[in-house]
Amino acid sequence: MFTTLKMKTMSEGKRKVDKAKAKAVAEYRKEQGLILKEIKSRKSATIPEISKATGLEESDVFKYVTALTQFGKVRVVGEKEGYLTYTSAKE
Repeated sequence: MFTTLKMKTMSEGKRKVDKAKAKAVAEYRKEQGLILKEIKSRKSATIPEISKATGLEESDVFKYVTALTQFGKVRVVGEKEGYLTYTSAKE
């Protein structure tokens, strides 16, 4: 009378990983880690200082720091030479 449907779980089926997406995510995490490490190594840092220390473009650093601020990992602590200064939110 009743039929039972069996649903496949992700682990039962073959998972396909898009290598390009995985590579992009790994690069994102690497760059984000560089920025967090630089901010944590100083009391505070500006976007240009972080850019110079990490070798990343200022526009990219700005995007990462904005996201890190929104997620509560970094916070604004002041201003230096016309730029906001950032520190780790854990300090």
